Amino acid sequence: MPERLASGAPATSASGGDDPRAGSEPLISPVPELPILLVDDREENLQALEAVLSPLRLPLHLANSGAEALRLLLEHDYALILLDVRMPGLDGIETARLIKGRERNRDVPIVFLTAAQNEIADIVLGYDIGAIDYVLKPFDPDLLRSKVAVFAELESSRRALKRSEAFLRGAFEAAPIGKTVLDGKHCVIRANPAFARLLGRPVDELEGVRVETLCEPDDRDALSAALDLAATGELDPGTPEASFDIRLQPSVGDPVWVAAVTSAIEQDDDLGESMLLVQWVDLSARRRAENARAELLLEQAARAQAEAVASRLGRLQQLSAALESLSLDELLPTLARRLLELFGAQAVEIRIDEGVEQPLAVRVPGGEPGANGEAPEIAAEAWVEVPIQIERAVMGRVRLALDGRATLSGADESLLYEAVERASLSIRRAQLHEEEHRVAVELQRGLLPKELPAIPGVEIAAHYESAGIGTQVGGDWYDAFALEGGRIGLVVGDVAGRGIPAASAMGQLRSITRGFALGDDRRRPPGDVLRRLNRHQLALHSDELFTILYAIIDPGEGTITWANAGHPPPLRRSADGRPSYLEAGDGLIGMEDVPYRDITQPLGKGDLVVLYTDGLIERRGEALDVGMERLAAAVESGPDDPTALSQHILERALPGERQLYDDVTEVIVKLS
Repeated sequence: MPERLASGAPATSASGGDDPRAGSEPLISPVPELPILLVDDREENLQALEAVLSPLRLPLHLANSGAEALRLLLEHDYALILLDVRMPGLDGIETARLIKGRERNRDVPIVFLTAAQNEIADIVLGYDIGAIDYVLKPFDPDLLRSKVAVFAELESSRRALKRSEAFLRGAFEAAPIGKTVLDGKHCVIRANPAFARLLGRPVDELEGVRVETLCEPDDRDALSAALDLAATGELDPGTPEASFDIRLQPSVGDPVWVAAVTSAIEQDDDLGESMLLVQWVDLSARRRAENARAELLLEQAARAQAEAVASRLGRLQQLSAALESLSLDELLPTLARRLLELFGAQAVEIRIDEGVEQPLAVRVPGGEPGANGEAPEIAAEAWVEVPIQIERAVMGRVRLALDGRATLSGADESLLYEAVERASLSIRRAQLHEEEHRVAVELQRGLLPKELPAIPGVEIAAHYESAGIGTQVGGDWYDAFALEGGRIGLVVGDVAGRGIPAASAMGQLRSITRGFALGDDRRRPPGDVLRRLNRHQLALHSDELFTILYAIIDPGEGTITWANAGHPPPLRRSADGRPSYLEAGDGLIGMEDVPYRDITQPLGKGDLVVLYTDGLIERRGEALDVGMERLAAAVESGPDDPTALSQHILERALPGERQLYDDVTEVIVKLS
């Protein structure tokens, strides 16, 4: 069957609205809109899929067999593959195995289309191969569109981030001056070709080498002392102490004089030991001029140039360090203030028009206010304007109002352009980080239950809240579903890790857990579900670890039965208002093959149970017991209604400024 496009119009965002990228040029390089591949042996199913997905305005390719799908994969790249499990000849499982066995297609997400619950075994086998989700036929159109839109946008963001990282790597590798990144022991983690050329050695031979051994023996102590001083972070990269001359010893020939400019690379505390950036400016010409009195003027000019380079690199390094790890809302005011100080301007204006939902504009005035307390008027001719761009794609502009002049010196102009160029990379990095955070949140929220089941005799409330943009979204999830005999099943889990990978893993685990829980006519006990889930993870040889608690509440019998794999224990409040933590469980999923116990306790009318993740009780620098006591006190003093109690707990247990460093999830169930 020839491939067909569902729509010739450009793709839209996951929400179905206009794509905010439409009409703008890419900031680094164009990332083509990848099509979706639909694979089903029945023409009517392909037509139905095409009709359901057409509102997304994504390009669609259709294949009526596994063999046809493999042929199309030789010619095209895809953002997502929807693959029917049961097909004559080459079925969906074997087709997925062949797709994942090819390097080019290994990362393409696959979602299985299956017609019945009894194909769960095939779906589990598909997860072993590398599939990420499945959809039951007849499928819910809104759910299918939501999943396809999220996975397509996720793939687009992943490709854009990969290109951005390649761009930053290329800037390091192509720098005309030598650059090295050192660890805390002064060993080379990474060196660029310019530094290798100074030494006349291949780049790969420098990795792991202590940098002091690459210079003349007489200079080693001075270099080591300077690096130790820079590692403290107290050394200003713009000062002369941060730049010093030493002699490198190449593999062949005379020593090479260089100016070494050192600066510490700021890192989060969680990332381990500090690192140093050392930039090596070749001073051979200057040193030759020093040895020839007849070229004294040349030597002086070279020294002045070297000092200017060191000062310039130091100021640029300060600017880059100040913008590191800031959100876009924080970055623009910081950049404006830095430029105001760097150039002694009257005012600085920054405007971002592309790559954002709405234009962003910041203006920082300098100098003293006028007689009326307002900033003085600035003539139009006093402004100097520089575009903010990446690879010639203009994303905004920086404007400086100069004090009594409308031009910059050659050195200042060059410094301004390079400062804005570095700021452009930081702005783009902040945009990509916020986009990744948004996609992860949408992915995670899209996989949580749309509504909670209605069970006679049971009141239930649930709440999920993602961490802020300054951190990455975690892997929290919850699930609730009706079971045989008027019972209700509740799942709360937490995948180790952050960001899109954790959210994606959460989606898979939620689906697998629900599949195991609904087996045996919805009668499978919690311990058996967790044991099967653990063995599934062990069979995958996956490094992912997660905690999970599965509980079954039987309002008819008045009991709660649960199994716990390393998760915080449930909190029970009896009808008389007394809180108590239930018994903890067994080890984490994915560590070793252990039995998971079923623990049962009675529940009376008016009793309620709170299930939660560690984001509700943990705070930085605080013992876990303190958070558990705070939660118990909040539950004890809270109202009886589960929904009102949920809000009461959030107000009492979370920090007052609501600055979350981890996701927060809670599920409250009450017997009425």
